[in-house]
Amino acid sequence: MKRIIIFSVIAMLAIPIVRSQDSAYARYIIKTLSSDQMYGRGFCHHGDSIAARFLASEMKHLGLLPLQVDYMQHYTLDCYGLEGPISLAINGIELQPYTQFRLIPYSSVKFNKINAEASWSKQLKDGTWIVGVKQLDTYAPIAGPQKANPIFIEVIDTLITKRIRKVKADIPLQFHKDYKTQNVVGYVRGVIDSMIVFTAHYDHCGTMGDGIIFHGAHDNASGVAAVMDLARMAAAQKPYYTMVFMLFSGEESGLLGSHYAAENPLIEYAKVKMLCNIDMFCGGDEGIMVFNAKSQDTKQFYEQLKDLNNKSHAAVEIRPRENRPNSDHYWFSNLCPSIFLLTMGGPYGGYHDPADKCESCGLVHYNSYMQMIKQLAGLE
Repeated sequence: MKRIIIFSVIAMLAIPIVRSQDSAYARYIIKTLSSDQMYGRGFCHHGDSIAARFLASEMKHLGLLPLQVDYMQHYTLDCYGLEGPISLAINGIELQPYTQFRLIPYSSVKFNKINAEASWSKQLKDGTWIVGVKQLDTYAPIAGPQKANPIFIEVIDTLITKRIRKVKADIPLQFHKDYKTQNVVGYVRGVIDSMIVFTAHYDHCGTMGDGIIFHGAHDNASGVAAVMDLARMAAAQKPYYTMVFMLFSGEESGLLGSHYAAENPLIEYAKVKMLCNIDMFCGGDEGIMVFNAKSQDTKQFYEQLKDLNNKSHAAVEIRPRENRPNSDHYWFSNLCPSIFLLTMGGPYGGYHDPADKCESCGLVHYNSYMQMIKQLAGLE
């Protein structure tokens, strides 16, 4: 952890606070957040807290004012971690974590569906189900209000061709009741107290045992980088609107951090002109998708983005979508005008994949896309 702090200080001093957007700063944020030392920014090894301290120090360095002491809005949740050696052997065949087997978050609907479609299945004495599937599910953290029971493990079905006679499983699953986590929150005071709010989730999927780290560069170090870049630009001037920046944990576990922020407000949402959530902002070869673009209180922002793009030709397309509970903007939709921006197309390193690393992130469209967002927010 000391290495991270020293690196952060040196890197921050090397990056000037200027008015214009610069993908070098975004790359610095993405690289730091997706490093091995962040443990996938999940609940394993307190990766979420390591990332939060880094982001709080960045906000302070940029000159943002804290919305809470030390820029932290603390809350608790129930969660799981996978720390330690992980292994699975069936009939003496050692299977590789992530590529050949995955531990899947429990839900009754999902559990019944996978069991029904499984090529084969076996329940162990401790209640764990092992199921053979044609394609492994996308990995996500195991989360829930109570201990998940039963647990199930997906295995590529063609790897086990004979009846299951012997299973040796070492799955170091830890359940954490009332785990302490935090949102990171700061602001820049504007000429007026009407607010523009930018949000992104900084958490990701953590680790799958000692050998697998979900780096989460695209999802969502890139969105955090965009928000922090906007904070950097806002802090270097006197913006007309007060600019608020909220970075959430708990998104991968069910939008928990943003839900807490909506239920425990640190600002007057009635004074928010626009809330813009940014989630997965690498790539963009196919343009930008705008969720909640058709509501009466948000379609103006979609139309403005489209007009800006017609002038700049930055994106192939600005595509509107209905509102959905697919990212952190959702809980704020009934409190203030809220949209969610998502880039379409590559390049990036995959979704919920250990290969989602900084070097896989394409930022070729970053500056032109950020220019439109900056204009949308009224930043010079």
